[in-house]
Amino acid sequence: MPPSPSVGALKKALRRDYTKRLRAVPTSAIQEESLAVTRHLLASPIYQRANNISIYLSTPSSEIQTDELIRESLSRGKRVFIPYCPAAEPTLMRMLKLSSLAAFEGLGANRWGIREHDPAEIDACEDSETAGGLDLILVPGLIFDRSGNRLGHGRGYYDRFINATHDYPSRFSKPPPSTVAIALKAQILPVGEEVPVEEWDRAVLIVTAEGELDRLPVGRA
Repeated sequence: MPPSPSVGALKKALRRDYTKRLRAVPTSAIQEESLAVTRHLLASPIYQRANNISIYLSTPSSEIQTDELIRESLSRGKRVFIPYCPAAEPTLMRMLKLSSLAAFEGLGANRWGIREHDPAEIDACEDSETAGGLDLILVPGLIFDRSGNRLGHGRGYYDRFINATHDYPSRFSKPPPSTVAIALKAQILPVGEEVPVEEWDRAVLIVTAEGELDRLPVGRA
């Protein structure tokens, strides 16, 4: 379902504005905030009780870097799943398991310059759907507001994926996965400003360099 023109126009304007702003965030600030966010997340109960974790693969700028988090999660014995978006199915995103640290270090870039599994090797990768589902999804985004609403890059992959986890109780006999965004301070809208949302958009719990930004009402994280 396409967005209404008014909401779509607002989202487009916000994306254009914040894409420029985030490009100006110094690399040193991104590195510093990424280390702080990683420490907060690793110490959080929501992370510690999760076994199957989806972690996005960060790009070099404009967002929290996830490489250290992935390495640490693998070293702790967590089962780490990363996104795979097949070029032949433009609306599909799967979460495929990283088999080892060496597999992570050997990832190549896809058509958007984002690291993912080699398409020639995905048949050998375990899918979250056959692994009993996920316990935690770390969600990327462009900007967030203080109610946990997120604005992504417009492709809708994560909204579709999260919506498809609502039947976990019947499929896997467990709750849907917790959804957490790890964000730069520059990605958070000022107090009083909101991300325009539509019915299929999903709110998340947000963690910044200062720690947990907001504890969302029960059922929204």
